[in-house]
Amino acid sequence: MYGILAAKRFITPLTHQFFLTHRSLYVLLDDTRKDDKSVQDPGFSKWLDLVEVFGGGSPVLIFQNEKSGRSKSIDIDGIKSRYTNVTEKYEGDLDKKNAADRLRDAIEYYAANLSHIGEELPAPWIKVRADIEERAANEPYIPRQEYFKIYQRHLQFDESKALFLSQYLHDLGVFLHFQKDILLKDTVILQNEWATQAVFRILDDEAVKKNLGRFDEEDCARIWKDSAYAAKHSELLALMKKFELCYELPDKTPREWLAPQLLPPAKPAELKGWNEHDDLVLRYRYGFLPKGIISRLTVRLHRFVKRPSMAWTTGVLFERETTAALVELLPDGQHIEIRARRPEAMGLLSAVSFDLDALNESFQGLKDKVSRLVPCTCESCANSPAPHFFDHGELVRRLQHGKIRVECAKSFQEIDVVKLLYKQPDWSEPNDWERLTTIRIFLASSSELREDRDAFELYMRHRNDELRKQAVYLQIVRWENFLDAMSDTRLQDEYNKAVQECDVFVALFFTKAGKFTDEEFEVAWGQFKASGKPRVFTYFKTPTLTAMLDREEDLKSLWAIQKKIKNLGHYQSNYDNTADLKLQFHDQPSRLIDSTADTKARRKGA
Repeated sequence: MYGILAAKRFITPLTHQFFLTHRSLYVLLDDTRKDDKSVQDPGFSKWLDLVEVFGGGSPVLIFQNEKSGRSKSIDIDGIKSRYTNVTEKYEGDLDKKNAADRLRDAIEYYAANLSHIGEELPAPWIKVRADIEERAANEPYIPRQEYFKIYQRHLQFDESKALFLSQYLHDLGVFLHFQKDILLKDTVILQNEWATQAVFRILDDEAVKKNLGRFDEEDCARIWKDSAYAAKHSELLALMKKFELCYELPDKTPREWLAPQLLPPAKPAELKGWNEHDDLVLRYRYGFLPKGIISRLTVRLHRFVKRPSMAWTTGVLFERETTAALVELLPDGQHIEIRARRPEAMGLLSAVSFDLDALNESFQGLKDKVSRLVPCTCESCANSPAPHFFDHGELVRRLQHGKIRVECAKSFQEIDVVKLLYKQPDWSEPNDWERLTTIRIFLASSSELREDRDAFELYMRHRNDELRKQAVYLQIVRWENFLDAMSDTRLQDEYNKAVQECDVFVALFFTKAGKFTDEEFEVAWGQFKASGKPRVFTYFKTPTLTAMLDREEDLKSLWAIQKKIKNLGHYQSNYDNTADLKLQFHDQPSRLIDSTADTKARRKGA
């Protein structure tokens, strides 16, 4: 798949996700009549940033259209140095015959060398795809059962295998099939344009825009009156929710929805001067900020939007009972600030930052472009409009290594790290730490999921920010914590002992189940049956087709442990990425705290 990057009327900031996909080839068309020449110029930086964030490392070719023979020199070396996925530059006047021959040859070459091109696929799969693409020429969508019939014409029917192929074709962009969405799972969308045009009709409707993004069922009936959309209003609304373009307003009859990107651009007058010096503050600094991220965050956390009038295109006030958190894009366009206050400030700030972190992680290209910042609270910075900011991750790491004070780079005054992170009294005495209730979480997986383990551990450490006020500490135990030199026994015996002593056992699986992970699961399950702990959680990451084909032997061990887990009556969970994993595990620490408190109360009563 390849796409030409040029401005189209229906490509809005929030619909880039429909068009910019992984495992693709992109061509950036440059107009030589414009002055963009370097990596700093918006004609290049805008589109190349978007491909970097949404395209998953896909290669990019640049073609300069020399209109009327007008040439232009650009800093291609500087561009390629900044964007390593930019491969080549070509030029020519498209009004002339054969002007794009070299570009055509390059497209053929780079498209043929995309990672998924040349994968050995079962011949019947190719026939299923061909039938689907033939149907797509005339039909915008088909029922899932119709897709099953197409599959059955070429293969012996097996629903799980048919859905696996459907996911693969979805990932390739052949069609859209959201199998996990209760309203979308029964529809296979064959024409992406059908879906995007339906969405654009809502977002570009003059009545909806005048109503500041609010629309109801009558609006949907009017806008989607064409026969192509008439029977699919529920699915189209579900699609808009899926891509975080709108949410349903509560307690509205008839039903009403709000598209936050159509809210007013200006901050409400009631929120001007809202800041107070003792607010709990967290900032995110972006090397590149995807447009519409505040609108998507508003949709994700709309349960906290008590007053839609307190939201605008670049900011929103979240409220939970008497606690409030103001989230806004700062004027420099590169920082998002979360500012929380009143009784449950830390809890609400943590909830907001969790979803903002998940949003950031959904953009693969943002991995090294975002940092969390905490303002200094020293005497010099406390009332300053431009305080010094500390890197949040560095503060957490300092605390983990027993470094409880840090120096302000502006005043050189030493500040208590816990006060910076939690706005709580010093934890300078050892007894303060001893009062913590520690919940030990053993994290197991094979080496192939090292990055997932790292992300999970980092998230648990972020949860400690919220749980500290409850005198609770989540301790992550991983096999990397052990050293061979520290034990005279078999090292795996040390792991198994740690499993038995933990409160929670989390096992992650991808394409295989290593014998040690299998053994650790057996130990954890046996201990749970004997004593009621550790609580056992198993998460299976959805494998890609490439992983399935490349590791067929490994999969046998994976299927074996899945069968074992099913026979034990244990419930396994599936996840697509680390953001999905964290979302599924989000509420477990709170449940464990409640369980621990109940246990302590029973013991005290006895």
